[in-house]
Amino acid sequence: MEIKKLIAVFENLSRAERKKQPLLGLKQSEIRVLLCLKDISCDVNYITSISEISNRMSVTSPTVTELVKGLSSKGYIDRSTNSKDKRIVDLKLTDKGEKIVEKGTYYFTTFFAGLVDKLGAEKSELLLDLLEQVC
Repeated sequence: MEIKKLIAVFENLSRAERKKQPLLGLKQSEIRVLLCLKDISCDVNYITSISEISNRMSVTSPTVTELVKGLSSKGYIDRSTNSKDKRIVDLKLTDKGEKIVEKGTYYFTTFFAGLVDKLGAEKSELLLDLLEQVC
């Protein structure tokens, strides 16, 4: 295997990551927080905390806090103090947040379905296995 070719491919992926355009008027990191909040909320009665999102996304709590503040000020997330522990902030998607999650889910589903169509099922499975190993 040619190491230089592998490095070049990863550099291209890195460039693509840096050039990300906003999606649905939000940064992709904000969309990820909303999708994560939706995913967690299905498990715990629609209310979650910053630490739960932080753990699920494998990013620091201060990073999630800043994203949540921005999303809250834009009307996508409701924040409230936890009734049992005042140090914890409970989070819930607003109707506006739910709509963005629906659109984001559709976008990512369509995008990855197109990737699977292009690669085919066998190569898609191989890519998935390889990426899991890399992670």
